[in-house]
Amino acid sequence: RVLCPSCSPAPSVRRLLAAVRHRAMANCSGFLSQKDFWQQEIDAPILKFNANEWLQNHLDEAIRHANGWLAALDISQSKVDFDTTPLSSEGARIFRADANRTYRSEPNRVMVVKLLSFCQTKFGDYQQSLGYVAGLLLLFFDPPTCFKVLTVLNDSPKFLPGYWRGEATACAVDGYVCLKQLRPHLKHKLLSLGLLPETFVQKWFAGICIHHLPYHLLFGYLDGFFTYGNQFLFQFFLAFFDEFENDIMGFAANPEANALLRFEAAPEPRLRRAVEAAYQEKYVTQVGALNFHRERVIAFEENLSKRLQSANEGMWQKRDDDITFSDEED
Repeated sequence: RVLCPSCSPAPSVRRLLAAVRHRAMANCSGFLSQKDFWQQEIDAPILKFNANEWLQNHLDEAIRHANGWLAALDISQSKVDFDTTPLSSEGARIFRADANRTYRSEPNRVMVVKLLSFCQTKFGDYQQSLGYVAGLLLLFFDPPTCFKVLTVLNDSPKFLPGYWRGEATACAVDGYVCLKQLRPHLKHKLLSLGLLPETFVQKWFAGICIHHLPYHLLFGYLDGFFTYGNQFLFQFFLAFFDEFENDIMGFAANPEANALLRFEAAPEPRLRRAVEAAYQEKYVTQVGALNFHRERVIAFEENLSKRLQSANEGMWQKRDDDITFSDEED
């Protein structure tokens, strides 16, 4: 029997939908398990790329993806009876600002602030990309489990070591390693347009595309990342530029190229092709053959060392307003 789209589901259908949701929620300890989550957070910034309500319509699938990320990291869900008491002092204002840029409800924002504060305490630094990742993980996992995941991502050489520092040099270095793997004409075209790797890989790598890919593509991207680590990020880099090489070669100015690298001007079917292609054996082989240590050393020395030296040296430059004139002396 075909139901009128405007009609309410029959009681049996409602019961079935409720049962499906209950089974899904049984495997979710994050904010999505809150009974009023969608009422409170329907327009939360973290859900900006939840196009066509993909998450609501694929909740069980999304939770399976997320649980697969834990399995890939060999992390078990936390069984800690965790303390939800707000911190007596929120510390750096950036934590509150990033919490407000992630969720709407105050209780959820408080948990974001607490998680980010703990991360800064343990990791010794903080940048906004970590906040993006924490925000997405909190959809699916309780804060202690999220902290376990973030710890592995931050500390393991396989994932994002050094990417979440205030000055994310390690992320920029890896961007230059990737740039070197492109065909020379494409590499030179990107540089001629002013598209230095550090201007976009922080979004692709440190933020693992959370604020750039629609959810129905993002979860496949994240599957690759959690399974293969930052090697998958390199594979995506190469697959993306293979997919969009002709477009980039035809660009005459930075703004149109920049819009493509932010995925704003990238047609969704082609973005899907790039994400799926990143799993292909040719990219696995190409990236797997790299001597990462050697390539990172070269990338740093050729592209970043002098710039960083100059910037840091400049911190010692005496300012005019620091000059003491003779008539000001005691």
